[in-house]
Amino acid sequence: MSGIDPEIRQAHERPARRQPRPRRLGRRLAALSVFAVIVAAVAVVVIVSLHLHPFRSGAKAPARSAVGPTGPTKPAHAHSQATVTTVSAGLLSAPLSRLAAVPYGTGGALLLGGLDAAGSPTDAVQNFQVGNVTAAGTLPAPDGSAVAAVLGGDVYLFGGVSSTVYQLSGTSFEIAANLPSETADAAVATVADTAYVIGGVSGTTELNTIVAFTPGSLPKTVATLPVTLRYATAVALGGDVYIIGGATAGVPTAAVYRFDPTTNTVTRFSTLRYARDRETAATMGGRIYVIGGESASGTRSRAIYAISPSSGRVSLAGILPAALADAAAVTSDGEIIVAGGTGASGAPVASIYEIKRIAP
Repeated sequence: MSGIDPEIRQAHERPARRQPRPRRLGRRLAALSVFAVIVAAVAVVVIVSLHLHPFRSGAKAPARSAVGPTGPTKPAHAHSQATVTTVSAGLLSAPLSRLAAVPYGTGGALLLGGLDAAGSPTDAVQNFQVGNVTAAGTLPAPDGSAVAAVLGGDVYLFGGVSSTVYQLSGTSFEIAANLPSETADAAVATVADTAYVIGGVSGTTELNTIVAFTPGSLPKTVATLPVTLRYATAVALGGDVYIIGGATAGVPTAAVYRFDPTTNTVTRFSTLRYARDRETAATMGGRIYVIGGESASGTRSRAIYAISPSSGRVSLAGILPAALADAAAVTSDGEIIVAGGTGASGAPVASIYEIKRIAP
């Protein structure tokens, strides 16, 4: 169980049921029968005296709201219910964390680079399709903590161990541009044919920039965040970019920002229930799903939270089979693919999961 999401523990905890003792069972049943007769009699008196019609067809009781000393009180917070489920879908060729990923093929994903068990960047390109992972070439150089996007039908890889922007052409990579600085541990989201590379770190300097890249143009900084942000995640939905979690000076945040590419403005949008960094996110069915992550104490989470883009409401939507951070996630063919990451011990994992909706 996660140490940073009490809701997960609450979802699993159930009060223990006391088993009835076999002795004195007859006397208890007799007492219950007498009690039931008394309750029924009282109910008849109440119904007659208050002119109630509990069996009237089509009648609905008016909704009641609790009233406190200063007026109506807020309804009790409803427990979150699972709206997604997670299934194991395959394995990477080796345990890896902080891969870059893009949707690819039919319901699949292309997975690029990543950090191995020693924390070293790798050059593998892997193609995940229908539960199978196959080798799909190599990067020009080992890379990890990079991000990727599909623009105009082509795959682009941004930063990681350098500032280079690579374009995948056929089976080979070509240098397409360079970011303003070396950028690792950033977030990325795509609106139309523009990718936005958000935050990250350059050497030891945390970044607060949002850098836009459109094929055929040079990358340029179009906005800044209120704070520096590393290990955040981002998604695009409805033409806006949502920037979720991450860390400032090593301290995880619960902030969710919204970036409007038409005005290049950043505003505070919502707040996660628990601060986290190293989480990943993707969209499905018009909602944003925030997956796993890590607390300031280094505890990794199993939680999957849903964020409503209309209200900003955050709710627990599901639970991962195992604690996970530093994973990659993409939406492909209406489902979310989650690959790699670090488990509860902090070591990389080779797992690939598929997250599916089970409720609207």
